[in-house]
Amino acid sequence: MNERDLLMYPGPTIVDPAVLRSLSKPVVSHVSPGFAAILSETIADLKAIFQTKGVILPLAGSGTLSGEVALANILEPGDKVLAVSGGYFSDRLAETARVLGADVDTMQVEWGSIAVPSEVESKLASKRYKALLVVHVETSTGVVNSAKELAAAAKRKDALFVLDAICSVGGIELPMDEWGIDVCFTASQKALAAPPGLAVIAFNSNALKVREDRKSPIRTFYGDIKRWQPILQDPTLYFATPAVNMIYALHESCKMIMSEGLQARYARHAKMALAFRSAMKALGLQLLCKENESANTLTLTRYPNGVDDVKFRNTVAEYGIVMAGGLGPLKGKVFRVGHMGNVKATDIISTISAIEAALASQNVKFNAGAGVAAANRILAK
Repeated sequence: MNERDLLMYPGPTIVDPAVLRSLSKPVVSHVSPGFAAILSETIADLKAIFQTKGVILPLAGSGTLSGEVALANILEPGDKVLAVSGGYFSDRLAETARVLGADVDTMQVEWGSIAVPSEVESKLASKRYKALLVVHVETSTGVVNSAKELAAAAKRKDALFVLDAICSVGGIELPMDEWGIDVCFTASQKALAAPPGLAVIAFNSNALKVREDRKSPIRTFYGDIKRWQPILQDPTLYFATPAVNMIYALHESCKMIMSEGLQARYARHAKMALAFRSAMKALGLQLLCKENESANTLTLTRYPNGVDDVKFRNTVAEYGIVMAGGLGPLKGKVFRVGHMGNVKATDIISTISAIEAALASQNVKFNAGAGVAAANRILAK
């Protein structure tokens, strides 16, 4: 890596220089009035981004922690849970629930396909489940599940709806309260476009009541939303030390998101996704997911026969572009490109150009420049 490399990864994503500069501000007391104001503003902006009146908890940690904290607050040993399993990260969410003592059933979905809401609802009807666990955008496949319909199905079956929105919040429309999402979580390094280091969890009133009414002791101390609520109301109080400079960074990133406007931001993500996928098809490459089931935050593209994954991505890296390989059964078969957060048109064009060069280096036949031309037709509109 060098300072000119372009991070087209499905997280961490490109961080704006203004956000990076905010990390270098002097460290202050985490209970000082100045920091309390910054934390309060950040939480207010996060509520607007999540589109919720619920409680938002930013914690030092990764997306993995956000999932664990989300589940630890609402699940008790023996609780029956249904987890939609269609990728690497949905499997991890199900395993997290098992570690917390839940009795987890998984509904298997083919990697690269969505969970059909009617089928999920039928499975929910088979027994009394406390919660439905879904990954909104599965980062290992690029599929975007129908969060609105799945939330409605969970509500009809009186189950809490828990959504892993790590690869969607800030890049894809997701009105938490309107859709009836009980617990929703993300991380700072994806579409929120801040550095890695913060887990962000949102709880609605239903989830908070479940935490309040639990019969067994909670299995987390640091992640107990009940212990954090007084601090979220008055950040000059103390429970545990926040990651002060990371909050500075998230504060700056949230201000940039709100300045752009949520609808404009969603539209930009949709345009970048369409341009990139149009380019891949123009080069004769196949996408893993159906286009109407593909997330606007990342794309998985299949390799043509005979293309070596490591050599391909190393060639792309020589052009200063960093992308990801496949996970699990897709390892060596696909490459993953993130186009979320601060990604703009010139980043898309640079990435496509590097992909064309990497294809040519392995003697793949295609019309040179076709990918760039196809993307430009979308970007110019």
